[in-house]
Amino acid sequence: MFLAMRGDILKDPDIANLQATQFKYMTIWNVAFQMIYSVMNLVCDIPLVLKVKEESSSVIYYLKYLRKYRKILFGAVIFPTGVAVFTVFWPIYLYNRELIFPAYIDKALSHTSNQIMHTAILPIALWELLFQPRSKPSSHVVYLAHMAAIYFSYLIVLFTNYAERGTWPYPIFSQIYGTIYFPLIITALGVLYVLLYSVQWPLTSLIYNTNSCKQTKKRG
Repeated sequence: MFLAMRGDILKDPDIANLQATQFKYMTIWNVAFQMIYSVMNLVCDIPLVLKVKEESSSVIYYLKYLRKYRKILFGAVIFPTGVAVFTVFWPIYLYNRELIFPAYIDKALSHTSNQIMHTAILPIALWELLFQPRSKPSSHVVYLAHMAAIYFSYLIVLFTNYAERGTWPYPIFSQIYGTIYFPLIITALGVLYVLLYSVQWPLTSLIYNTNSCKQTKKRG
């Protein structure tokens, strides 16, 4: 996708602006989060594949902390962010794509790229929810702190971009900025983010019974 926005295509002012602001999109942030999480999983699983005993290496010993953190990363970032991007993007896209993914983007990014960024992220999150045993945390403080950091960091990026360029990454913001709908939508997105975070725990309890969760907690 990044290679697609190189060369002569940047003579198009719309694509040039897209290329300049590509890291201002939550979609790109989410893809980056999932890539980081995937690398973290590979690092955690290499010793299992190679059948290395944990007590035989201090490096392997410290991997247990990484394994604990990846559960926090998934619960606080990967699941709620991925599901939120999917949930927000597609209804708006189907209603009027010009509000969130203007047609000129098709000049640089294929339909496949769109599906990777906005559709594939959901089954990846659900797959991990189904096959990575977890238990509901006794405290949600650390999880919510991660979410707050992402939410407010992204707001800073949005407003900074507007201050510097006079535009918003998503056209829908340009249409509602200056009206009561702007703060309402910003607030609604934050509420949706927390709600989607909360949804995963009943699903986790449904998938893993109490005994298996306790065993998982002991192994962790």
